[in-house]
Amino acid sequence: MLEREAKILFTSFSSVMPYLVYPDELRELIKREMELSDSVESFVENFMKKISETTDPTRKTDGHIFLNELLRSVQTKI
Repeated sequence: MLEREAKILFTSFSSVMPYLVYPDELRELIKREMELSDSVESFVENFMKKISETTDPTRKTDGHIFLNELLRSVQTKI
């Protein structure tokens, strides 16, 4: 993943962090998925799979909050 793309991910995470219940867990998930992804698109795809596998509704909501901000950020950068 390019440094510019990684910056978008962490900027998105930082902007939603006050709204998250489990920010530390989400940060670790983001880091793991970043290592496995070569682009923002593949990150989003993998991250969505991880969110769908989560059974805890609060953790799922945290993931969606971050993902919505990330997608908004990516669209404004295009």
